Amino acid sequence: MNIIFTGKINEGKTTALKNHYEKNQLGDGFISVKKMINDRVHSYISTRLSTKEEKVILVHEQFFSKDFLVAGKIGPYIINLLTLETIEKSIMKMIASQVEPIYLDEIGVLELKGYGYDYIFRKMIQSKLAFIISVREDLVDEVISKYQLKDVQTIHI
Repeated sequence: MNIIFTGKINEGKTTALKNHYEKNQLGDGFISVKKMINDRVHSYISTRLSTKEEKVILVHEQFFSKDFLVAGKIGPYIINLLTLETIEKSIMKMIASQVEPIYLDEIGVLELKGYGYDYIFRKMIQSKLAFIISVREDLVDEVISKYQLKDVQTIHI
């Protein structure tokens, strides 16, 4: 069974993914934790669930100091190419090892345009292994349609 945790922005989708993993202790994958400086979002840190290894995946343009290769931009956030590639390689290894479920936080606007996690999410779907993802509630129907998802349970946070 595939699961989509959904809710509004800042409603706890990432926390739900983390809690689900910690409760069940099955599978592996990545969540993206928001790093704040005072009341402003500085960056998002990609955290591997099984190892707790952290790498910067997005940095707000105001804080970007050209210290990594850029994969693109979503809104004011600059995407770290090396972290994106690391996540893709890690998930490909999970697929090869039949790890399930595979967690991925989050599938959204970038993926709907064919960027970000689009490539690796398609590989996850093709593998037929169980996955657990997060999607903003206003994008759930579009994500389900674009990726032709079937046998998916939607859990609203």
